[in-house]
Amino acid sequence: MASCPNCGFDLSSDGTCSVCGYGKQSGGKTAVSVKSSRRTPIIVGAVALCALIAAGGVFFGVRAGRLKAASLASAQAGGTVASASSQSAAGAPESTASESAASSTNSVSASTKTPGNTPAPSSTDRSGPASATSNTKPVSYDPTRYEKNPLYHVAVGASPVSLRASKPIDLYSPAHQPAFDITKRTEFPPLTSETAYVDWMLAHTNQSKHMLEWRWQRAQIIVNIHLITHRRVLMAFLMTPREWFVRKYNLNKTYANTAIPIGFGQTISGPELVAHMTDSLDPQPNQRILEIGTGSGYQSAVLSELSNYVYTIEIVKPLAEETNSIYLSHTKAEPQYANIHRRLADGYYGWAKYAPFDKIIVTTGIDHIPPELLKELKPGGIMLIPIGPPTGQVVLKVKKTVDKNGDVHLTREDIYRGGHREIFVPFTATGGGTHNIGGSSSSK
Repeated sequence: MASCPNCGFDLSSDGTCSVCGYGKQSGGKTAVSVKSSRRTPIIVGAVALCALIAAGGVFFGVRAGRLKAASLASAQAGGTVASASSQSAAGAPESTASESAASSTNSVSASTKTPGNTPAPSSTDRSGPASATSNTKPVSYDPTRYEKNPLYHVAVGASPVSLRASKPIDLYSPAHQPAFDITKRTEFPPLTSETAYVDWMLAHTNQSKHMLEWRWQRAQIIVNIHLITHRRVLMAFLMTPREWFVRKYNLNKTYANTAIPIGFGQTISGPELVAHMTDSLDPQPNQRILEIGTGSGYQSAVLSELSNYVYTIEIVKPLAEETNSIYLSHTKAEPQYANIHRRLADGYYGWAKYAPFDKIIVTTGIDHIPPELLKELKPGGIMLIPIGPPTGQVVLKVKKTVDKNGDVHLTREDIYRGGHREIFVPFTATGGGTHNIGGSSSSK
């Protein structure tokens, strides 16, 4: 069944759409078909595929011969964190005006870790004073559930942690490496009990015992209700200090399962939602991930534990600057943050400079799929996007495939299987207002 390229609803037999009127003047003709993996009863709003109508045949015909090379480049390329005109440190955000400037970062340094040995305490890396044994009672994790999961492997006995200095470099050069290669890590906290996890983290980081206990307890809930199914994602959740990204005036709500205001009319999504979306996306170390809506910075921080190539866009300038300062203040202790490329721009149009992306995650609510984001998603790639009206969105997992004729097909799935809706902040447009169906924006 073909779907309307404007709103995503099924077209009638004559190729016209009864919802938005598409095709009534042109005789009803579309080249984009959409397959749904299941019927989702509560999907409200619309999924738009408008940009691929005119460009589909020509665009994908031209790009077909380049996809193999682009895929290889995507797996190996990373790029340095872009520098704004007023900032030169690693991790400085890239503005629209400075997109053509050469990227540069400072060298990242950290103590070398030898497998099986605890690194010497330091105030600047993942080390700190050893803690006394915690009196916290062990909780009901079943460690074998994750330890035997073939999707996650700890490289026991591998080479020490590898840190590479960044310098201006061709992003697409096969020789390019991330600023910090997460695949070289050899030490991880144990998941056998809260006591073991907290003690390990206190010995290797400067994080607080109270927050670590709270994080573990929230993770237990998330696992027990099956919102995390990959051990890698569980580890990323447990390694990422959410308290760094929740603004100081709301620290007492850090691991409460609710969206929390962070100023500028924006929020940080609840920990269970972030965990479930990350688990559904399942980022891999050499995949290129695009996030739309940097916000607090927490989602990208979690992603940086899972991928060496994270790209994130924020449209609210003071928020982008505030979040960037958080990244910069913690990059020495958490060198994977140097792999987060930041940009100040309207995320509706994606980031063509670094496309195509293996995965895209949108963290703002909208009533359709932005056409440019769909273009920038690789064939076989996955996008997570909240679709629906302001009263609540369905988080869709959209898989893109392209057939031999260059026609695009989408498989859509509600990650909550019709059982839940979330309210996200609106997808803000340049100059104010929000992006509506068809790519237009309305003023506030």
